[in-house]
Amino acid sequence: MTTPAMNRRARTWRRFVAGLCAFTLSLQIGCYTYQPLQTSVPATGDRIAVVLNDRGRFALGDRLGASVDRVEGLLVGGDSASVSLMVYGTTDLRGSSSTWTGERVQVPKDAITGYQGRQFSKRRTYILVGSMVGAVLASVLMTNLNVFGGLTHADPGGGTTGESR
Repeated sequence: MTTPAMNRRARTWRRFVAGLCAFTLSLQIGCYTYQPLQTSVPATGDRIAVVLNDRGRFALGDRLGASVDRVEGLLVGGDSASVSLMVYGTTDLRGSSSTWTGERVQVPKDAITGYQGRQFSKRRTYILVGSMVGAVLASVLMTNLNVFGGLTHADPGGGTTGESR
């Protein structure tokens, strides 16, 4: 038999777990950062981001979308006129990002402001691991200590009291 208090406890627990999962998923993206590269063109096979200028946003707007600022992907080739990327994501001028599945795009070199290299971020990874450990500990403690429980359990004696004897 479920009581309203048990349903409320289950709803609260589900919301807590859902919020924790959403927070953890948002941090998974944060294990890597993009830092400016000092080289003119990175090596083929590197995961990079290409920062576009106004000319590039206009020229690639029909393929990448309007107002794209940065294109992230795997550098698969390049020549004197352009670079070829397998695109995994784009970021527009407002900061909104879109996920791609590796479509190949040619980016003209005169459309590029600069290159950014993908680097592992220890600090963000520690935050991710810490939040995951916290989620596991919180779920174990809340389950074992019945944190969201109250005094709403039915009388285990079947409802009779000592006075009726």
